[in-house]
Amino acid sequence: MDAPGASIQPAQPRVAIVILNWNDTPATLACLDALRATGYANYTTIVVDNGSTDGSVDRLRGIAAIDLIANPTNLGYTGGVNAGIGRAMAAGADYVWLLNSDATTQPDVLARLVATAESDDRIGLVSPVFCDPENPSAMEFRLGRFDPAGRQASQTADAPTAAAWQRDDPAGVVLLGTALLIRRRVIETIGMLDPDFFAYVEDVDYCLRAHAAGFLAVAEPAAVVGHKFKQPIENPAGVPPYLHYFITRNYLLLWRKLPPPFLLRKATLWFLHQRLSQIQRMPGIPAAIDAVLAGLWDGVRGVGGPYRPNRKAPWPLRLAFGRYPGFWLALIDGRNPFGRPVR
Repeated sequence: MDAPGASIQPAQPRVAIVILNWNDTPATLACLDALRATGYANYTTIVVDNGSTDGSVDRLRGIAAIDLIANPTNLGYTGGVNAGIGRAMAAGADYVWLLNSDATTQPDVLARLVATAESDDRIGLVSPVFCDPENPSAMEFRLGRFDPAGRQASQTADAPTAAAWQRDDPAGVVLLGTALLIRRRVIETIGMLDPDFFAYVEDVDYCLRAHAAGFLAVAEPAAVVGHKFKQPIENPAGVPPYLHYFITRNYLLLWRKLPPPFLLRKATLWFLHQRLSQIQRMPGIPAAIDAVLAGLWDGVRGVGGPYRPNRKAPWPLRLAFGRYPGFWLALIDGRNPFGRPVR
């Protein structure tokens, strides 16, 4: 019996943490070890093995504290995470926390995310901010913002800029799926991640769908997670071909889902300029060039699903854009493509 006058504390919302593993058990085990120090008590952990071929399932089955889902094949980030979300919803979770296996968490992060979500029923998605795990003082990502006219998402690691975006354009805020807390009602309203994306850009799509359903997406600056991000634009030669493919194709898949007009001249030319610039910086990496062009071709046609390295864009496209990107860049920029001065 409670002492006279004692207040009854409300129960913590139940959180299901979904971690996706694919041939990287050491990272997943390190992630699980970090979670054991969390200051939030009411959580369960669902680990989804996504068709690993390195013996991951056998190692993970020995961990009693997790609910293991073993997918027979690689369903991509979207398919793998959706399996975990489905399990979490069936178990009655109030929130689902999607957490990358290579993310570095601190004990206070989950409690801060849940507190932010509970502060306003309109908040459907909450994310921490991200730092370089090797240099925690160096911020990698605070907030994203989607421009409906330019049809692109930009990001910032600057605190004042992030605060301004959150305050002035809440409907444009996009968050990363790296450590995304999702309210149950969001999943009940808009469903799970779109499996067509397979991997990458699906978080932008999910945020836009949540906004369209009336939910807010919020970044909690006091919750900090360590994560190293690949940068295909800044360092196109330093990332695997599949990343070039997914980033290229999936933005076009996203465009197809947005209100018309689908083809906006300014946005289209900017997007093409960006991809041609990547190709121009990768003259000695034919696999990466083929991946960008295949992404363009599949994105225009609306082809989703996994990356298949052997499927290439038609040869006229590979010849025009793959071998002569500078010619087309000059045309887009309004310069003479033959190198002669423009009178």
